[in-house]
Amino acid sequence: MAKHDLHDLGAIVPKFTWCNNKQGVARIWERLDRCLLNSLALQLVPSASIQHLVRISSDHCPISFYLENSTRDSTKIFRFEDTWKSYAATWNIVAKAWGKNDYGDEADVLNRKIKRSSKSLFFWNKNTCKNLNQLKEDLKINIFNLQKQEDEEGSLGSDNLTLLRSKV
Repeated sequence: MAKHDLHDLGAIVPKFTWCNNKQGVARIWERLDRCLLNSLALQLVPSASIQHLVRISSDHCPISFYLENSTRDSTKIFRFEDTWKSYAATWNIVAKAWGKNDYGDEADVLNRKIKRSSKSLFFWNKNTCKNLNQLKEDLKINIFNLQKQEDEEGSLGSDNLTLLRSKV
């Protein structure tokens, strides 16, 4: 790291990024994952920081990189949610939006169909899945708090460890 002028940004809770997922004294915690920047990058983005996210489907915590005071593009990002596939209504929404007759060249037609479909899905999701999104966020917070407690105390009791595993 020193030879290549790389600096560790440090971490915000939890301090460990990897767990072997064993119990008791066999349980091992380490900080394996890091975010490194060189001196030039640190000068360009002095407010850069990272946060270790909740460890859910892996034995590693994902790392999120933040640039404070950064300008954000005003364009909205469309994300297709996997849970939508389990609703029959989403298939109908897309089929209805896609099935409308359109005019113009192929690129314009495709663009309008995608825009119509995504707009319809956005409003359907806002009305139908708002509770799912809140439950998902609450679950992430619960998992994070249990992982933080485990990090601070060195281990969890068997009840809390079982609870953590069930939530994950």
